Amino acid sequence: MSTTSQASSKAGRLQDRVAIVTGSSSGMGRAIALALAREGARIVCADLKEEAAQHGFEEDKHIPTHTVITNNGGTSVFKKCDMGKPEEIYELIDFAVSTYSKLDILINNAGLWLPLRDFAVETDDMWDRIMGINGKGTAISMRQAIKQFLTQPVDPVSGCRGRIVNISSSAGIVAVAREATYGASKAAVSMLTRNAALDHAKDYININAVCPGVVRTALSSTNFQDPAIIKEMKKGTPWPRLGEPKDIANVVVFLCTDEAGWITGQNIAVDGGFTVGIPL
Repeated sequence: MSTTSQASSKAGRLQDRVAIVTGSSSGMGRAIALALAREGARIVCADLKEEAAQHGFEEDKHIPTHTVITNNGGTSVFKKCDMGKPEEIYELIDFAVSTYSKLDILINNAGLWLPLRDFAVETDDMWDRIMGINGKGTAISMRQAIKQFLTQPVDPVSGCRGRIVNISSSAGIVAVAREATYGASKAAVSMLTRNAALDHAKDYININAVCPGVVRTALSSTNFQDPAIIKEMKKGTPWPRLGEPKDIANVVVFLCTDEAGWITGQNIAVDGGFTVGIPL
């Protein structure tokens, strides 16, 4: 089994905390779920289906994420959830609480990205689908998680009631050619993160976002199969390599730990310098 996918139940910084990770079957969501589990969190894996996308890049993509976790001594279950269907989001939050009696962490990773195209070529249906999942779906899951957090006491160890980490995008910070609607949806996620954090800081709820740059996942695999696009992506990324899912997972884990207890309302770019500027 791939060492990068190992998860264990040994005591960690998130021991026995309950985390939902949406879009957990592949890519960044899978890496995040596995990383949280390595720190001792109990994971509710949520996605359209258990199986990883077979056009992804994981070595062990034939094994579902929650099975990888349990095989390595962790605690995890799977719950189907379509982030474009509000009723399934409500059921996801209820399922996590009924299964583990509480909720400590929500990772809004699931999202929709469509292949690059000029804005004028996009359709009303594309707008509705992208905004419905990336925008509305994220908002609903945040709201339902916060409602649950408010029923829970402030944890005497962590000093908070709950944590939310949204996966936004560097495309929500700077304009990226041929990603107009996707960028608009992620800008909405980034601002929603800030506004919700402002409303609920008084409630001891941490809400932050991670804004990935170019990361090699199944979702972006069409880009990574085109040498010309890879060349252009590298030209726009100052760091001498493109991103991997673990780069995002490492920062998400930090934001879920007690070390990040006084951080809220932040959009943290994890992008190899993509949003800093164009390298020479």
